[in-house]
Amino acid sequence: MSEFHPEKSENHPERTVLLMSAVCEASDLMRALAQPCPPGDSIKSAINRAARRASRFLAKPMSFGRAEDIWRKEARAIRAEEMDALRRASKREQETRDEAQALEARLARIEAALVAIDPDFHSDAIDALRRAARPIGQGTHQVTP
Repeated sequence: MSEFHPEKSENHPERTVLLMSAVCEASDLMRALAQPCPPGDSIKSAINRAARRASRFLAKPMSFGRAEDIWRKEARAIRAEEMDALRRASKREQETRDEAQALEARLARIEAALVAIDPDFHSDAIDALRRAARPIGQGTHQVTP
């Protein structure tokens, strides 16, 4: 009679779970990297955007096919350098968003201080601050003399 030895088995259930969780994490990171998506954006452009952002941290750019496999959770495995690149790109995007929010809050505080001092005298500066504090995508950002 032969005995079943899981350590000699080719299909380790715990290994499958680890691979699936890595694929799921990578897919979630890809989807987060694609944000923000403009209205009417296609899945293809979202995948391309995420692949470009992740490719900044890879030796070779991520191909669209590979990015699509990760996006759709169809990749058999995620290489360590891919996961590292996705995590680093995601961290960088989050840091950028945090910096933008901090800047918007700082501009709002400066605006409030100018309004409290003398809104008529500082009206030009207040208008400039309001334009500068407008989130990207909600208006044109132009430097005025």
